[in-house]
Amino acid sequence: MRTYILLLLAILMFACSEDIEEMEPIPLNTLEWQTGRNDYNMEINGDVRNFIINVPASYDGSLNVPLVLMLHGSSGNGEKFYNISRWVEKGEAENFIAVFPTALKYRLLDGKNITKWGSAGLVKDVPEGTVIKDDVVFLRELIDLCKNTFMIDGRRVYISGFSNGGGFVKSKVVPMMGDVIAAANSTGGVGIPTIEPIEGNRNMPFFNISGTMDDRIWEAIGEPKELPIQAEDIVAHDFLWSSLKNMCLMLGVDSTYTEQPNIPAYNLMIFDQTLEPEASQYIFMMVKELEHRYPNGGNNPRGVVAVDVLWPWFQQYSL
Repeated sequence: MRTYILLLLAILMFACSEDIEEMEPIPLNTLEWQTGRNDYNMEINGDVRNFIINVPASYDGSLNVPLVLMLHGSSGNGEKFYNISRWVEKGEAENFIAVFPTALKYRLLDGKNITKWGSAGLVKDVPEGTVIKDDVVFLRELIDLCKNTFMIDGRRVYISGFSNGGGFVKSKVVPMMGDVIAAANSTGGVGIPTIEPIEGNRNMPFFNISGTMDDRIWEAIGEPKELPIQAEDIVAHDFLWSSLKNMCLMLGVDSTYTEQPNIPAYNLMIFDQTLEPEASQYIFMMVKELEHRYPNGGNNPRGVVAVDVLWPWFQQYSL
């Protein structure tokens, strides 16, 4: 009898071990969610981070879907751009997950205490000795959480940013996050003032939207004057052209361009003659009469809607 019991236990243990080996591993970090808006406060790398995720009504977990992250500007938050960016509506229409994270707060030299993404230029705006947190680490963790929770197509992960968020995208995301498929900057400056070294061997496609009436660019130039929209006038403008050429060099594309005008609304300069094997495309869009605002249709005289421009462009790219 004892021998029979021991033999039975051995068979059960063997069967259990077989089941354990065949079971799918359960991700350690997943999120509870429902269709529509989901708000989260989570400790990530020692900081409590807030983000909002919109799950479209058509998502049922049966197919892999794209992932789009939208980064707000200075003093903003994820809630604001959940409401105004129109990425929620686009995600519902096109069946993708849209994420709206919030940056950490920093005390600036002028005494303000506001949210800021850790872009390359932030060090000039904060008191000496201020510790600037690595938001690249945060975004990578956030993308991993989404991949663990949802059926995300890792070949179609995109990031867009406005103002300071756009500056972070071009100075940190583009050079450091090669697993992001394509990125965009809306009203976050023209090109890049200083070339950032690319990590890895992939130069991601990048789309840059600016406005002729952006007073932040005027401040950088030192002249409150409407910026040119025609390509030949942009090339003749020392500040604009040097910034665009820097971006081209960083992305590994030649500064030779083709122009696709839609005057008087906007003009496109397309840089796609690659200098490096893994380079892709840089597009610069200058919008007539756009001020320092995220273009969502009703807030600019030409009715430009950033998501309607960026989503079709994002869709061209997958790994």
